[in-house]
Amino acid sequence: MLFIDLRQWGEPFEKKYIQFSTEQIQQIAENFHNWQRVGYEDTYHNEPEYCYPASLDEIEKKGWSLVPSKYIDFRNRDEQIDFDTKMKQLQADMSALLQQEEESKLQQKDLFEKLVYSL
Repeated sequence: MLFIDLRQWGEPFEKKYIQFSTEQIQQIAENFHNWQRVGYEDTYHNEPEYCYPASLDEIEKKGWSLVPSKYIDFRNRDEQIDFDTKMKQLQADMSALLQQEEESKLQQKDLFEKLVYSL
């Protein structure tokens, strides 16, 4: 059985749906069809966080669970983060947002004063 996890794919559609592009649908279909062909070892390959073909023995060992995350390898992205660099970027972003907020407050205050109402 081929497990495919598409949580990292597509674009959000409405509040709870994901919409795939034509190219993504073609790539998913091609991957599935490559896996189904005789000699798939030459045309198909596993990709972490995307797909994995599990044998019936593997599925049985996992209690017949069909949850893709039990079979597909996931990378721990937290181990690859340089926290000092990330925090400096967040600090700069937050500083810019706070400055924009102050400017917005002043513009609103000026607007009310032009309307002869003070805050």
